[in-house]
Amino acid sequence: MRRGSALLAAAVVYVLAIGSAAAQPLAPIDRKEKATGGTTKTGIYAGGSFTGVIIDPPASDGSNSLSPASSTPWKPPACYYAPRWLASEFKAWWESYAEPEAHRTHDRGDASAIVEDHKARYGVDSEYNDHNIEREDEGSWWTVHTNPDADSEDRQACERSIFWVDHGEAPDPGPGVPDALTLAELAYAHVDIPELEFGLSPEAAAQKVNLSTWVWVPEAELVPVSVTARLDGYAALSSTVTATPVSLTIDPGTDDATVHAGSGGCAVSSSGAIGERWDSSKAGLTPPCGVTYGRATHDGGSYALGATVTWEVSWSGSDGSGGELPAGEFASTQEVRVQEVQTVVR
Repeated sequence: MRRGSALLAAAVVYVLAIGSAAAQPLAPIDRKEKATGGTTKTGIYAGGSFTGVIIDPPASDGSNSLSPASSTPWKPPACYYAPRWLASEFKAWWESYAEPEAHRTHDRGDASAIVEDHKARYGVDSEYNDHNIEREDEGSWWTVHTNPDADSEDRQACERSIFWVDHGEAPDPGPGVPDALTLAELAYAHVDIPELEFGLSPEAAAQKVNLSTWVWVPEAELVPVSVTARLDGYAALSSTVTATPVSLTIDPGTDDATVHAGSGGCAVSSSGAIGERWDSSKAGLTPPCGVTYGRATHDGGSYALGATVTWEVSWSGSDGSGGELPAGEFASTQEVRVQEVQTVVR
């Protein structure tokens, strides 16, 4: 495999970059790719839905995705190289979109230079003999894919080129070319955290001033979650990310409250649960995980009781590599009403 640069050394710069139209970089590949893109002062760029990285189980809408802990500066890659076109798709994109766009947006001389450069690199008389049409089933054209959730400056700094990779080969190492760690980092944002059921006693609508509220999450809710990222057509390389719940942090929603937890929050116990379910035998005891409110809510108001579960994240690659990724968090809130118990003295 050899990487073909997408830049002209001449004054006209021929940029075949992937623009913001690739809005879902980790969704399953859609072969019904629409030719999209635009133009800049330096050339033309392509966009589309062919993303090259497949997430298993399939990625959701992201509403329950794991987020790096707020204290962690880590962020996933801004871009990565992956398959985008079959040979016929690359040729169709060039003929139906890119070549007409070059003539539409550049003067005659610059457009001719762009077209001639493409023919020299990928045309009938090039080393790829008409976009590698005769090798349609043997590989794919790779190019850069950007992460829409990354910083704009980071995305703009990505190297941009187009190169062919046979299905039975791995691409040459280089900036943005995925290895097992890169795939793990791309999978991180698609770890879907289940909606956990938190137990409260007393119930949310019946909290009492100075009466401890017991908070617990049963063992059945606290199971590890895994997701695998792989390259389409290059299944020999993949990474599996596993998130395991380790603790719960409580935010009572008011300063007039005392939280009952360890220094690192309410840890998952040896039994696999967080906290303890209240029963009558625990009357008067302080919960291992819970909160005591010191002031009532009035006039129909409530406190937003927040619960944030911390998940430790590990990864393992198909090549035997592996390690840890930054811990992630997933938060939820529940409105609680706190009543003041009235005592009548006669």
